Amino acid sequence: MLLRLRRFLDVRSGEGLRVLLAFLYIAAVVAAFLLAKPIRNSLFLKQYGPYSLVYVYAAVPIALTLFVPIYTLVATRIGTRRVTVWTLVFFSGNVLLFWYAFRFHATAGARTGTVAWLLPGVFYVWVNCFGVIAPVQAWSFANSLFDTRQAKRLFGLIGAGASLGAITGGIMARFLVRPVGGTVNMMLVLAALILFAAAVVAVASARIVRPRLSPRARPRHPFRDSLGQIAASPYLRLMAALVFLIAISTQWTAFQLSVIADRQFGGDEDALTRFFGTFNFALGGASFLLQLFVAGPVLRRFGIGVAILLLPLSLGFGSALILLAPVFWAVLLTNASDQALRFSLDKSTYELLYLPLPLTERAPVKNAIDIVVSRVADAAGAVMLGWATRGFFMIDGLQLGLRGTAAVNLGFIGMWTAIAWRLRSQYVRTIEQSIHRHRIDSERLDQNAIPSTLSVLGGMLSAGEPASVRRALEVLERQPLPDLQPQIRALLERDEPEIRRRALALLNASADLTIAPRVIEMLRDPDLGVRTEALLYLTREMGVDPLRQLEDLDDVEAFSVRAGMAAFLASPGLSQNLDAARLLLEGMAHTEGPDGVRDRIEAAHVLALIPNAFDDLLVLLIGDADAGVAREAILAAGRATRPAPVGSLVGALARPAVSGDAARTLAQYGDAVVPELERHLHDDGTPLDVKRELPAVLVRIGTPLAQQVLIEGLLQADVTLRHRVLTSLNKLHELHPGVIVDQQVVKLLLAAEIAGHYRSYQILGPLRSQLKSDDAILEGLRHAMEQELERIFRLMALLNVPAHHGALYDAYVGVRSSTTLVRANALEFLENVLPADLRRVLLPLLDSQVTVDERIALADRLVGAPLESAEHAVDTLLGSGDTWLQSCAVYAVGALQL
Repeated sequence: MLLRLRRFLDVRSGEGLRVLLAFLYIAAVVAAFLLAKPIRNSLFLKQYGPYSLVYVYAAVPIALTLFVPIYTLVATRIGTRRVTVWTLVFFSGNVLLFWYAFRFHATAGARTGTVAWLLPGVFYVWVNCFGVIAPVQAWSFANSLFDTRQAKRLFGLIGAGASLGAITGGIMARFLVRPVGGTVNMMLVLAALILFAAAVVAVASARIVRPRLSPRARPRHPFRDSLGQIAASPYLRLMAALVFLIAISTQWTAFQLSVIADRQFGGDEDALTRFFGTFNFALGGASFLLQLFVAGPVLRRFGIGVAILLLPLSLGFGSALILLAPVFWAVLLTNASDQALRFSLDKSTYELLYLPLPLTERAPVKNAIDIVVSRVADAAGAVMLGWATRGFFMIDGLQLGLRGTAAVNLGFIGMWTAIAWRLRSQYVRTIEQSIHRHRIDSERLDQNAIPSTLSVLGGMLSAGEPASVRRALEVLERQPLPDLQPQIRALLERDEPEIRRRALALLNASADLTIAPRVIEMLRDPDLGVRTEALLYLTREMGVDPLRQLEDLDDVEAFSVRAGMAAFLASPGLSQNLDAARLLLEGMAHTEGPDGVRDRIEAAHVLALIPNAFDDLLVLLIGDADAGVAREAILAAGRATRPAPVGSLVGALARPAVSGDAARTLAQYGDAVVPELERHLHDDGTPLDVKRELPAVLVRIGTPLAQQVLIEGLLQADVTLRHRVLTSLNKLHELHPGVIVDQQVVKLLLAAEIAGHYRSYQILGPLRSQLKSDDAILEGLRHAMEQELERIFRLMALLNVPAHHGALYDAYVGVRSSTTLVRANALEFLENVLPADLRRVLLPLLDSQVTVDERIALADRLVGAPLESAEHAVDTLLGSGDTWLQSCAVYAVGALQL
């Protein structure tokens, strides 16, 4: 029975105590306030009449203006929960003092200038202050316990505590007046209720651990800082405007009820208490039912955007009725809709609006808006109400009746509705900004952990350790960076021969003429390799005859002589002889075995210096079995950007040791190479290892033609290739948002990916029942599922979701975050921007509060054909077409002895 109740209420494991305490706290506070209201109303109306209400409406903001800054400062110093407990104890003591004053010092019906005559007015102001502060504290407490997604699911239930409190307060006011000895003695019950609320918060402080917040500097002026934050944020300004208009509209609506009740019951304070108690009881019951059975489903199905409009629309309808028929039932109906919705669905919805704010900022901002702005609105509303009815502080008024106040109130409600409509989109925008900040912070941490490539390489080149210098030179040999030329020149003076040689080779490749005097000196370097590089430099850059230079050298290896002669003979000028150069280079390129590696490398060096000749030799060296030779030939092709080696460069993509070099070189060709890449991408004869590298080349090219090839590649059958096409297309789409992608194709692929992801959960079900959670098969399947999820998000990023292209990637980062609040905000954002059909099937896959068993059950309903045994699961993996999953299936056959 208990399990069924929890399922119906949607309370999940670990949430029960938090829900119960928040429910009881809010119920106690609302019961206390709605018990205090009839007491307040009856005492005040008996003493002063309804048209004096404008004075106490104006007095409340003055009292709160004094209280709130002090409260905010104390809360900052000693903590919100502790100050909440002591505030409630303080309020309970206040009520006891009021009871004593009314019981022993006030004279019933006295209308003198004594302090006793002022007591009903002072008590009215106190009740209004309590009615502002205590509920704000209660909902701030609830906000601190739940994230956005939990709150959206549970605030309907927790808000039912407010409705139950309304019922309780109404029953007490209706049925306890006579047993306790009159309206004044009801204050003792009120004091006990407030003390009970304090006990609930004390228990919560002891039993529930608050989430750890990142440390931040304690503000010197917290209240002033909160007001500045509200002024600076469009979202918070709209929130403040909404609260301002709500306070005025509901104040005028309540005033109309006071007028009609005073007419109906005259000066009988006990009759007024019973009337307001009965009204609160009846509306509390309606509110409780709405909160329990309507609020949660409305919020889950329609979201905040619809729920936030229901109260102003219903009040607008009621005010229109009063305008047409200013009678008792019309006023009662309008106030009934106000109280039934405001303390149920509307209150839950309103509290959700604060959840996108960081937890450290939420309570101070909420106090500033809900207490200060709301009470300033009370003062403004009181001034306007006084002027509109009987005058205010000796100023003549318009003397409007019920019909006139309803007409003016319709104007306020219209502005309220307009603000609520705008707030819908700002709510989504604020969540979007929140998850974007998380992504930026994550990237900033990565950038702090791994500084820029240029800075790293510069530091490594300047380092004293030879190993660091060699690693930097290896990177620069693959991708030269001109900004580092000064650091490379300095390496010519290093003691290590290998570093001097490799630095000279880099400078030679970049045609650096500033080092010529130093290179002449290096012809006599003790190291043979350095002397060889120096000879090659002088032959190519200075046009020096290598034979004349060799006469002055004691020993030079054969490959150095051949390379120098080939470079000299291939250089433009009177001594150029391409035929002779070719003979030398052919001999070097065909030198076999490990002993010929240096010959072949030097041949590649020379070919890089000859832009328009010997392409066949370059193709030969690109396909060389030695990775070092192939890399030098690939780099040579990049420097010359000749069309002939393109086929060989594409083939080199399949070799992990040189695939990155080949991709960079191909990208240098630009659009000229795109048709050839497209042909290979769609050619069944092209090896799969080559195809999978082509998207990276196309994204490096980045032209509209390359984008079109990627778009056409979305239908690739191979899972890994399709993933890489998507990744590359996302990168290009971020750079060029105007690219048009066929939406029907994207939606088709997205539906297939989501169905495939659900199918993976069906496979996971029977396998995890027979294997340990850390088994390699399950780990492999989970890895594949992570890739499926990433492909889903990458496809969604290609959908035409207005103004939210980049934010979808932010949401992907958010749902993978280890921070609960970030994940919840990312899910809330997706729920608000995705189409309804996509939202229904996707969010259960992302929501961490949805268990694996629930996802499997949902997959069985959506996909059908449930898998009842491990054998069926393995058969499905084998037929998946995904080589990774097929390998997992093969492993499973042995592990499960199938």
